Parts: sequence; C-alpha cells; structure tokens
Amino acid sequence: MDNFFDEIKDFLEEEGRDFRYKMGDKAINLHSDLDFTPIISYEYLNINTVTDFSFIQPEFQNFTSEQYPDKSDYHIYFEKIKDICSKKLNELLNEDYTKHFKTINNPKKELVEIVAKILNIKNNTKTQLPQLGEFALYTNKNGNKAPRIFFFIGNLGIIYMLFYDPFHKIFPLKTISH
Repeated sequence: MDNFFDEIKDFLEEEGRDFRYKMGDKAINLHSDLDFTPIISYEYLNINTVTDFSFIQPEFQNFTSEQYPDKSDYHIYFEKIKDICSKKLNELLNEDYTKHFKTINNPKKELVEIVAKILNIKNNTKTQLPQLGEFALYTNKNGNKAPRIFFFIGNLGIIYMLFYDPFHKIFPLKTISH
C-alpha cells in the first residue's frame, strides 16, 4: 500500500496539479496493481449534454426491472455503486463477464461521439479518450430494457460516471439474455 501512496505523491509533484482527470492524461494501465477500492466521481456526469442518455431523464425513476420489481433504476444504480465500491478495482476488472462490469477496448463510433460531447472534445478520435467501461443494472428477459451505465477510469483508478443507457442502445444485443 505504501507504493500506492508514493505513486500518488509522485504524480502530484511531477505534474504540479491535483489528481482529477484532465483531457490528454495517459490512460490507466489496467495491467498494473489496482489493489484498492475505487473512488467514484460525478465530475463528467451527463445531465443535459445528450438527453437520450441523461441521468435526469424520467426512465431513471421507473420501476421496470423484472429482477427487482420493487426498485427504480435509480435505486438499483446506487446498490450497484455500493457493491462496486466494496471491491478492489482489479477484482472488478477480472470478474466473470456475467457481472457486466467491463472495460471497452474498441469503442464504436456512437459511443465515441457521445463521450466526446460529454467531455467537450472537438476532434473526437478514439486515441483522445480515456479508458471507457460499462456495467449493467439488469437485463430483462422480456422487453427491451437492459440499462447500462458508462464510465471511464481516470488517474489513480477513479471511476468517472458518464451516462445512462436505459435501452442498451450503445451495444445492442440481438437477444437479451441473463
């Protein structure tokens, strides 16, 4: 753990700044030792920029989960965040895919465009983006509801929440399964 705190101190001293993500920062090394619980940041949260994927759209308040019929997406989201923050980052990144917490190595054009709007990137190329990821709130067996939350991992493993995709439009599946 001392090594982790030394890395923080070195980063802050070398860069002459705080540890918040700034455009152009080097992507986090997912192969390094990420043996710490993540910190969640809402600094880049999409509220108004891309309305179909906003956290303030009414769908976030709906009770539409087959798995959790007594909870809204809002409630399910914070239960997932609580779970995410109780695990080490390397554990989250290496979990079985059925947990639906994963990084995205080759983002599709639509994802790049949405993230570029949220982060206010003018020339939106994949190389300018931080390490993107997503996690599932749930996947309904019937209907088209399979909300996903998109994020990126910044300096020191801080997870920056970006946007809410209630109908899994970014990476749609032909058949939704559990």
